[in-house]
Amino acid sequence: MKIRLFQSYQGDCLLIEAASGHRMLCDGGTGAAMRDFVAPSLERLARDDAMLDLVYVSHIDDDHLGGVLAMLEAALEWKVYDYHAERGDPPARPESRRVPRIGALWHNAFHDQIGANAGPIHTLLAASARALRASHVEPLEVLGQEYARIANSVPQALRVSRLIKADLLDIPLNAPLGEALASGAAAAAAPAGKLIIARPDAPVQPLGSLRIRVLGPTAAELKRLREGWNHWLRDPANRLRAQAIRDRYASGLLAMAGGRADDPFDLREWEGTPSYQGVTTPNIASLILLVEEEDRRVLLTGDAHPDMILAGLKQADLLRDGALHVDVLKVQHHGSEHNMSPAFCRTVSADHYLFCGNGAHTNPELAVLDALLASRVGPAEQRARAPEAESRPFTFWFNTTAAAQTQQSHIDHMEQVQRWADAALRKHGPRLRVRFVEGAYASLTLR
Repeated sequence: MKIRLFQSYQGDCLLIEAASGHRMLCDGGTGAAMRDFVAPSLERLARDDAMLDLVYVSHIDDDHLGGVLAMLEAALEWKVYDYHAERGDPPARPESRRVPRIGALWHNAFHDQIGANAGPIHTLLAASARALRASHVEPLEVLGQEYARIANSVPQALRVSRLIKADLLDIPLNAPLGEALASGAAAAAAPAGKLIIARPDAPVQPLGSLRIRVLGPTAAELKRLREGWNHWLRDPANRLRAQAIRDRYASGLLAMAGGRADDPFDLREWEGTPSYQGVTTPNIASLILLVEEEDRRVLLTGDAHPDMILAGLKQADLLRDGALHVDVLKVQHHGSEHNMSPAFCRTVSADHYLFCGNGAHTNPELAVLDALLASRVGPAEQRARAPEAESRPFTFWFNTTAAAQTQQSHIDHMEQVQRWADAALRKHGPRLRVRFVEGAYASLTLR
């Protein structure tokens, strides 16, 4: 199994190639990242008449979905060009790079999760994002940026769903994999609107020599997502002006100071159900996959919460003596501290930890790096439980460098990450290894 870890700005993008030659694109980064870093590699595949057998989108968010949308739009442009060229009347060549044939898409489409509320949700999210970003309260401004990304991703997700329809690109959505898909006969294998969810009795999906298990989300988590959006639509408080939002936040701080509340007001409670420890509901709904080839394992986590990853591993009976060691862990949510926990660090360990983050929102966060490092070389009470984690070398992979950034805050944070890595290597090398991706991508081969 070979893995390409792409630079993808603040997003995720991996390409997995099986020993059988089958390929799986895991998220697409932002649209700009697809153009700048990923598309040249895909164009080379297209020239060799290779295909992307599966494109997996973990969840709706611009930094995961935007690049996939850009790729699908390029695929449509080239399909139209080829159609006319074959008939002797070619239009102008597309400016985008050529895209390989795509066998299937796994993506829990927004309108299938939510139903008819996509338009109002997008409008209210955009309005709330503007108000939050104008609040001049740093936690609210950060949340406003998060809402803006979700607002942008809603029409993106709808566009993706339209592009893959039979009258355009004709790409099967959420179809079972296997020989039928390889022969092009699986387009009708999954009913329209079918969601990929984790089920205890679900079979492992084959993709050539790869075997793919769905670990999350569960039906209950997707139900919670649907209820949350609907509650948020009905709540008139979500139309608050910026001043009212600031006042509400301030009252929460005062309540905390007076001992009347455990934490300040958490605007993530927009979904009408208890906020899941700082993680918004779209992230909670991330598709979590375990990709296996012979005895090699790659855990793809999207932006999922650690509790839900652990629940998925337990439901799939993958924990042995309360632990799982994998070859590769794609660290969830770009290394955000909201998506890491001591329990996760002790339960899941890896030979290779992949961090997809460029310093935006201080990801990957130094506290997460500390926690994962301690799970391998720290005190006994913090160590990962898997026997393989006790003595094996391990590598932290970062998909970018400070030198590749243009925003000063991103440069500053990635410089901190590089200083952290230098200090960790001095103390724990050669058992710890560190790789920073300096070009468009870095390659990792699992043998």
